[in-house]
Amino acid sequence: MRTLRCLALPLLPFALALLLTAYLVHAQKPATADLLVLNNVTVVDVRTGTLQADQTVILERNRLLSVGPSKSAKYPRNADSVNCKGGYLIPGLWDMHVHLVFGDWFPDAKDISLPLFIASGVTSVRDMGSDLDVVQDWRNEIEAGRMIGPRILTSGPMLDGPKPRFPSSIAIATPEDARHAVNHLKDRGADFIKLQSLIPRDAVLAIADEAKKQDIAFEGHVPDAMRASEMSEAGMKSFEHLIGIFEGSSPAEDHFLKGNKTEGRFLATYDEARAASLAALLAKNHTWQCPTLVWERGGNLLDVSDFSADTRVKYVPGPWKNKTWKRFKEEITQGYGADDIATRKKFVDKELEVVRMLHKAGVPFLAGTDTPAGVHIFPGYSLHEELQRFVAAGFTPLEALQTATLNPARFFGMEGQLGTIEEGKIADMVLLSANPLENIANTQKIAGVFVNGRYFYHAETEKMLAGVEAAARRHP
Repeated sequence: MRTLRCLALPLLPFALALLLTAYLVHAQKPATADLLVLNNVTVVDVRTGTLQADQTVILERNRLLSVGPSKSAKYPRNADSVNCKGGYLIPGLWDMHVHLVFGDWFPDAKDISLPLFIASGVTSVRDMGSDLDVVQDWRNEIEAGRMIGPRILTSGPMLDGPKPRFPSSIAIATPEDARHAVNHLKDRGADFIKLQSLIPRDAVLAIADEAKKQDIAFEGHVPDAMRASEMSEAGMKSFEHLIGIFEGSSPAEDHFLKGNKTEGRFLATYDEARAASLAALLAKNHTWQCPTLVWERGGNLLDVSDFSADTRVKYVPGPWKNKTWKRFKEEITQGYGADDIATRKKFVDKELEVVRMLHKAGVPFLAGTDTPAGVHIFPGYSLHEELQRFVAAGFTPLEALQTATLNPARFFGMEGQLGTIEEGKIADMVLLSANPLENIANTQKIAGVFVNGRYFYHAETEKMLAGVEAAARRHP
């Protein structure tokens, strides 16, 4: 038996097939070369929070063949084996709000974002607005094993108003535009429909109606012309950035529908009874929330934040920093200019309070970052910060971890394949050197990553990061 060390270096690589198939793990006895055995690992049950110590997890190609006590595990003695003593195994992480190919705003994302996700343990992403053809090509290459990257579910281009503010968008002015866009994206293979803020009211209603007819989910921003309650009742699957929540928690909601939204006004008119009523509706309708709390904090506190010591900037190409981040910085600064810093700090705290209230009311949550849009929002890295913000909002470490593991699998109806570490599931996992249920910051202590059955040990993820740094330097 060949034994590889899981938490110490050097390690030997172990390549497994990446292609996702309908292979049945019990159909035949596997060849020894198809197996990888993880011994003496603690498996984190993200449903219950149970720590299952001294487990042996056997991978057969890209599936989990078995999970059980090491003392009774049976496997061919010449199978490749990894001693994971002291390690904690969690399901692969999801970032449920990313932009992979955002027009020309984030060039070289293939060489920057994709490896940063994998090195950070993010094995799946929900792409909330990108150029569909390019993302589909990437997805095909990843699934065929010719490219390294996370599992991708994508909306393709976003639907926005007659004059979209961002690239990778489709202009919607009329209900006819709306219905055509929904059908067109469904035909092209989009996984869901993403709404932006400026869509006219009659067109929003047409999107909701057509999406139901075409059996495709619609999610994203609560449009400026709509109430959060209306969108929830219409079947919108997820809200992003808490848009609509503060409006719907205020007696001035009708006024906000006409514009004049500022965080100072949100705070001044916030009504706990209205907020509780909205929370109850969202819970009843199972309307998911993806609050992007790291982005919200960063945007509100941008002018008082010191990023000079942020070493992660070495992974960011010049065009991202000097053009796109600068563009976002100017937009954020202008957008929040009506509120002073004391008000904005108070609003950041209030967002955590509102998230805590929604969570206690039974509203389901997803972890997402909006990476790499914004300023100093990094692919992969910022997802770990997002989990810490959930804990700051009152989630337990287990509940925070669920927002990036079990909950996304449930959101996409993929709980039979992903989201937990159980026999028969796809081998998307992250090996940690410390217990994430003791401290959610321990999700950053990554010793290895398994992506669709392929094992990237620590030295390989470090090599990925070095490659990203080199790619960023090529574009100063």
